[in-house]
Amino acid sequence: MAHEDGKPGRLPLSHQAQRRIRQYIVDHGLGPGDLLPNEGEFCQMLDMSKSSVREGIRRLEMLGIVEVRRGRGLYVGAFTLKPVIDALPYQLTVDDTPLHEILQVRAAIEEGLIIRASRELTDIQLADLDELVAQMRAQSRAGEVPPEVDRAFHLALFAPLENQMLNKLIETFWEVYARFAATATAPINHHAVEDHHEIVAAIRSGDDQRMTRAIAVHFAPIQSTVETVPTRSNEERRA
Repeated sequence: MAHEDGKPGRLPLSHQAQRRIRQYIVDHGLGPGDLLPNEGEFCQMLDMSKSSVREGIRRLEMLGIVEVRRGRGLYVGAFTLKPVIDALPYQLTVDDTPLHEILQVRAAIEEGLIIRASRELTDIQLADLDELVAQMRAQSRAGEVPPEVDRAFHLALFAPLENQMLNKLIETFWEVYARFAATATAPINHHAVEDHHEIVAAIRSGDDQRMTRAIAVHFAPIQSTVETVPTRSNEERRA
């Protein structure tokens, strides 16, 4: 059996078990719903203790990579970013900048992919974006966009890429942003209708620089607001 000696610089055995079980799934070409060896079989296969393997499985279950069906065994799960979403509100209470960093990543992703998405958007999909902008105009207050319509717009904007990871990231960003907005001490909705109109107009123009600029302009006020508007947890921490 492997020794759980805890030597400096050595990955804990439970983390090794997690990594090796994940590699087993990849090496065997397994997908969601496929049956995995049971806990005891993994102990023998990995030459690790039951406690290390069990902890590794628990970590993978939290990520949705492994599904434990009580009385039936272990199965490959469907990876989800939900645990990341659930953990981020806690991070917001101990770190002043995580949402700012997350929005930087989202803006960079959208700026980087908008040109590629523009090449794939059909006339019908552009018309759908026009309709979403029209909904924003009809439902907006003081030029600000209802969050659910804004979310739908960005998902539709990149739908032609058929990139499931990108869709998950957009959903994740929205969930985190909504949670942040719920704890803010002042309004932080700066999703201006005209920003979205300009994004669609830029796509129709075929001007690459105009497209990336439209995305950058869209995110700039959101970034600024997130940096300056405190949350209730931040205020309580400073008190």
